[in-house]
Amino acid sequence: MEKRSLTRLEPDENATPSPLRFYDPEIQNAWNAEPPDRERIEHANQKAAELKAAYLGQLVDLSGRISKKTLSLFSDPKQPLFDADLFKFSVGDALAYSEPRRRRMRLRTTVEATFCSFDGDTLHDLTYSGIASVNVDVPNARWFSWPTGRSRIDSLLANELTALNTELMKHTFLFVSGATISIESKQVRWKTRSNRSR
Repeated sequence: MEKRSLTRLEPDENATPSPLRFYDPEIQNAWNAEPPDRERIEHANQKAAELKAAYLGQLVDLSGRISKKTLSLFSDPKQPLFDADLFKFSVGDALAYSEPRRRRMRLRTTVEATFCSFDGDTLHDLTYSGIASVNVDVPNARWFSWPTGRSRIDSLLANELTALNTELMKHTFLFVSGATISIESKQVRWKTRSNRSR
């Protein structure tokens, strides 16, 4: 796998995505704007810290619905999915089966997503069941555009898991391009494994 490095990109203010409940795009816009504005960056950092604390606090409401392992990954202050690449996003009624069968199967809609960490060492597998809604938006206008002009969903900047009601939860992803994915479901499982393809 190629060695990765951080690249500073100019934000497109006209394509700034709507903020998530606990994430404000201003943190990225402030850090990437030219020329640097220290006061703007400090204000954005302060708001980001407040939103993060509020996010971690609301995760407690989901502690009885997801496993301790999954909860620990969502509440990890290191943010294990930050700058991760989306390898796979699948929606289907028969994802649990490796191949079609002649006998009638009990089908149910499932969502699976796999991300690779920034360092390339870890794969994160997320599986959602009890699906109520899936929304994917890859807009034409890019929030951050690569100098080469290549079209990509790009790295993950933020994700948040929130309770919708006593039955459903919502997991939302925001990418560097401004693309968003949101899944409303009853259950989510998060497992990690070593990336053996390196």
